Amino acid sequence: MGITESSIKPIYMDHAATTPLDPAVFEAMLPYLTECYGNPSSVHCLGRQARGAIEESRGRIAQHLNTKPEHIIFTSGATEANNLALNILGAEEHLITSNIEHKAILEPAKGLEASGIGVTLLTPDSILGTLNGTQIAGAIKPDTRLVSVMYVNNETGASTPLKEISRTCDEHNVLLHTDAAQAAAWVPLDTESLDVDMMSLSAHKFYGPRGIGILYVRDTVVLSPQILGGAQERGRRGGTENVAAAVGMATAMDLIVEDQDTHACRIYLLRQELQEQLLVELGDQLIVNTPPSSAPHVLNVAFKPMDDIPLDGEMLLLNLDLEGIYTSAGSACTSGAISPSHVLLGLGVPEHTARASLRLSLGRSTTREDIARTVECICNVVKRMRGQRRNGE
Repeated sequence: MGITESSIKPIYMDHAATTPLDPAVFEAMLPYLTECYGNPSSVHCLGRQARGAIEESRGRIAQHLNTKPEHIIFTSGATEANNLALNILGAEEHLITSNIEHKAILEPAKGLEASGIGVTLLTPDSILGTLNGTQIAGAIKPDTRLVSVMYVNNETGASTPLKEISRTCDEHNVLLHTDAAQAAAWVPLDTESLDVDMMSLSAHKFYGPRGIGILYVRDTVVLSPQILGGAQERGRRGGTENVAAAVGMATAMDLIVEDQDTHACRIYLLRQELQEQLLVELGDQLIVNTPPSSAPHVLNVAFKPMDDIPLDGEMLLLNLDLEGIYTSAGSACTSGAISPSHVLLGLGVPEHTARASLRLSLGRSTTREDIARTVECICNVVKRMRGQRRNGE
């Protein structure tokens, strides 16, 4: 009989999909959901109060990114920010990215290609699990204008050598954009040190509210707005600003930088413990898709077929859910799909194995007890499913 939600507390191992809203963030947002309800574009007292909250939040976020407030554009999240970044490309220009990017890059890239813009999708370095500067240099053409690479891969946790790639881009006078949504909770995001021209963030990846993000844009980059209407965000993104969410995002950024290294170190050690225990229990049944040099919070594993019988990845997730282990097979944006992860396929994982994968993502609330029970439940579920398949059930 499996462990049920009523008998034991569930374990949340899906922090890469979204993080719980920090209570302090909710408290900071609450006044702007109740009595401070003015439109930031209104000239009366309530409007000025809302405008002040927006600009104060912009300034705090800019400070964390080591940039100026005017370089921060509020968006609905990283997906919109990514689309806005890629929208700078025009006719007869060229984009370089990888085949393991988030769909929020790959789908707009398809649209650009359909409109006649050149797009090169590179396969990641097999050791890094991401692109490197040499690969970028080899793909640059005279018409290349933009390189877009994810700082931390949302499915494997692989970390991109951004500084190396930024040097390559600088040498060829090419702009660099990074989706840093998965990095924000765990590493400092100094735009000057990283030397990026654009950066996308989403607040719900670091204990902030859903529906708010930003695009950092260096002042040398000329944007073409995608959302037309009012002149909000200095004419770069029309629409009434979400004041409460902006305040929440700034507050969440204030909180995640506190003892960030200490939290990252602890979570890294827990992830290593999780990996080691799974390997001890499951041995050569398991493939680890997360490279050694990666962000601390993500462990991606996949299960090989046994006796030519593949493990059913969807049933694996459902069985773990029944045991109170909440995890995913990859990007939360495509979790309803039965198809294998495009990231794992792009890394060369065989399709049957890629279909039987787990993305286990830890957060600040994760404990050693959570790790031990997660390992126990995964092993029990896999053993039970393998036995049922062999018996033809």
